[in-house]
Amino acid sequence: WVIYPMYDFAHGQSDSIEHITHSLCSLEFENHRPLYNWFIENLEIYPSRQIEFARLNLSSTVMSKRKLRKLVEGEGDFKPVVDGWDDPRMPTLSGLRRRGYTPESIRDFCERVGVAKRNNVIDVSLLEFSIRDHLNKIAPRVMGVLKPLKVVITNYPEGETEVVMADNNPEDENAGKREMIFLF
Repeated sequence: WVIYPMYDFAHGQSDSIEHITHSLCSLEFENHRPLYNWFIENLEIYPSRQIEFARLNLSSTVMSKRKLRKLVEGEGDFKPVVDGWDDPRMPTLSGLRRRGYTPESIRDFCERVGVAKRNNVIDVSLLEFSIRDHLNKIAPRVMGVLKPLKVVITNYPEGETEVVMADNNPEDENAGKREMIFLF
């Protein structure tokens, strides 16, 4: 027979070997805790405390590791869909970072959501708000005209230029100002 140790038995011993003081698990392991604790006490090994919390579920976002793994590794005849765990389309920390999310915005999102003992779905717009809010405070402002429209100004002297001062970031006075040259 091929025998695998029970999760509760292996989990506690693995935590003990690695001197893990707190094992954080999702709510589905809450009813496993008594057995987890029983093995630790009766084997007299390094004590670890298992704490359960609700999973983070984002609206319109696949969060299951099993399903995300299929996107990364493919399955059967299906080829991988993404270029790895750090693909910007993935809802992983490395994927979010490659998409432009700052560490501060991710921490802000986590603080807003908090830790819960009840399963719920967080609207992805809260995550997007966190990055917009942080970038609004730190990002310099620039301007560009992608599809310029030719305008003829008839009441201004030809060949003159005008310098206009613009804030680099209206949210941050310390970001300074920049010159924009207005050509006629």
